[in-house]
Amino acid sequence: MSNAARGVYSVIGFAFMTAVVNVYAGNVFQDLNPGVVGAISFTLAGTAFAGLEVARRGTAVLDPIRRQPLDVAALNVTTAIAWLTVLFSLKYIEPAIVNVISLAIGPVFLALAGSRLRKGTAVVSGEIVAAVGIFALILVLTWGSITGRSAVGAIGHREAALGIVLALVSGLASAGNIVFSKRLSERGTSPGSVMSVRFFLMIAVSWTVVATSDQPHLAASVVPGIVLAIISVIIPLYLLQLGVKHAEPITVSLLVCVGPAFAIALQLLDGRLSVAPLSIVCVLGIVALVAWGVRARNVAARPSGPGPVVVVDAYSTGRYLPAALNKLGADCIHVQSETPDVNLTLDTAALTENLRHHGDVTATAAALRQYGVSQVIAAAESGVELADQLSAALGTPGNGMKRPKSRRDKYEMVQALRAAGLPHAATIVSGDADEVVAWATTEANWPIVLKPVASAGTDNVVVCGSPEQVRAACAKIIGSADRYGVANHVVLAQEFLAGAEYFVNTVSRDGQHRTAEIWRYSKRHLPGGNIIFDYHEPQSPDDPDAQRVAQYTHQVLDALEIRNGAGHSEVMLTSRGPVLVECAARLGGGQVPEINLRCLGISQVDLLALAAVEPDEFHRLPETAYRLLERPRHVSLINPDDGGVVPSYDAMAVIRELPSYAHTVMAHPEGHPLSRTIDVVTSPGFVYLISDDPDQIAADYARLRHLEQDGLYSRVPVR
Repeated sequence: MSNAARGVYSVIGFAFMTAVVNVYAGNVFQDLNPGVVGAISFTLAGTAFAGLEVARRGTAVLDPIRRQPLDVAALNVTTAIAWLTVLFSLKYIEPAIVNVISLAIGPVFLALAGSRLRKGTAVVSGEIVAAVGIFALILVLTWGSITGRSAVGAIGHREAALGIVLALVSGLASAGNIVFSKRLSERGTSPGSVMSVRFFLMIAVSWTVVATSDQPHLAASVVPGIVLAIISVIIPLYLLQLGVKHAEPITVSLLVCVGPAFAIALQLLDGRLSVAPLSIVCVLGIVALVAWGVRARNVAARPSGPGPVVVVDAYSTGRYLPAALNKLGADCIHVQSETPDVNLTLDTAALTENLRHHGDVTATAAALRQYGVSQVIAAAESGVELADQLSAALGTPGNGMKRPKSRRDKYEMVQALRAAGLPHAATIVSGDADEVVAWATTEANWPIVLKPVASAGTDNVVVCGSPEQVRAACAKIIGSADRYGVANHVVLAQEFLAGAEYFVNTVSRDGQHRTAEIWRYSKRHLPGGNIIFDYHEPQSPDDPDAQRVAQYTHQVLDALEIRNGAGHSEVMLTSRGPVLVECAARLGGGQVPEINLRCLGISQVDLLALAAVEPDEFHRLPETAYRLLERPRHVSLINPDDGGVVPSYDAMAVIRELPSYAHTVMAHPEGHPLSRTIDVVTSPGFVYLISDDPDQIAADYARLRHLEQDGLYSRVPVR
């Protein structure tokens, strides 16, 4: 089901529930104080939503207040106004008319003011026609209520006028409420989180009404209050919030206008009320106009060709992605995050636009909305969280947002695996070296692995075999910043996983995963505890161990809610089976698509572009999408000493002369100074060796390492 369909069905469900509520409440409020019943209902509902969010997220439940305090305040104000006015209006005019006036004024308001409240949005002409037509029918229904042609007969000009004014105020507040809910949703706030912070003012005001009421009839209001909490607040408002997440505010506002049709049908069950012919004609007209407006939005949103794809931080392997998208006929709009990898540069050659993100997701989403974006993709680690937030804001196919931090924070990653019942490494996070030492001694056993919680590659990954090494590593990690310039305040400590290590590169679309490649690592442990890449080789898709690792990896992707986009997972095949080292929701680094196509028949870059532009073609591929056509070895270059420079082209001729040599990628230009290799950042680059003869690859690999030891990176090239 598409995001748009989810939005439509959710809002229709809300409209039906609202009609049920208005018929029920129209009867209840003839004898009870609406403020008292509302106080009970919203207190129960607010407590329920807040309690669930606290249990799920702890103090993070307050994140919307910290990030968008003005939107949360506006949401509370409009919630209180909308509900209190509609509850009191039900004392004076029939429920169907309350529905029409309070709900149908929304499209008119949003057609006029929606783009000002939410920059970057536009109203479709068909929506304007629908809004004007609905407004005209509102006037007819208003005239019918005042002149006694509604189902409740002549109710008096004063009562009718008061009911109509209250319903109009409720409708305007509801329209604003939808916009502020959408703004929160666009910053990645889940429907449950929005619901947990929207009732504070409503609860306070309604209990103030109770306190100042002469005859609150509190006891008699308890049961109706509980019923309304369920059918009026918890269920319908959650449905509405889901609709707001997946659809444009004016589409939501149009769809809720089908509520009066449900209300008229339900009035037949109320002996006090009959159905007025005028109400039937006008309500059916409104339903037709709603259908017209929603169809106009869908037609306008339907792309004539592949919609532009947003790529966040097209660094490392991501630099190949814009060209792959262009090849399939899709434009590439690039968004540069606030903290990209400081060691990498950006190639803008194949980009349609290059936008800088300055911390405001709403503003960046508004700038992107005008392009009719089809998907948002994270290319590099620094773009993972921003891509998720922008995708949620734009309503494009993205990843799950229940635990978005689990795709960057490695402690949260382990917690997600634990919650899913998957094998995982024993892990703690701490800023206290003594606590880490105590944990290693009593629970994890030596050695242990220390790293930053949001590390990438082998950035500050250290194996420690003693308390002294732990203290030294903690001091180094906490006193430094990660590859994205973010200070490390704590360290992640994990059990040392022994076994064969693999990485699995995947692409997912709509929750369906395809394996693009599986390689087996060979890493080198340096004397100081650092771990560096030595070389890696692809595994046959028929290899039983590779199949076990791939199956486990797809379970990891599900646990981390990686549903749309690339994945790079490092997995250790231990004595107890596959165990995740870490998983990244982006392309694997150090790739050359042309080498992958030659040796594996497919590349992760091209597969990701296919999933974004032609999802039907992607879904037709087998779960394991690659084949082992040739046998390459990806060799990481290692500078053995401090000092030296990136060799010249002529100096690298000794590498190109190796019989199995295929390709070289240098991390820096010729002459760039080098330090001793201790991680990915300090590696001079990498070389591909390709041969059907494994002995030839082994011999050429040994020769390459000898050349490095013999001064390849010195200022004077050695032959």
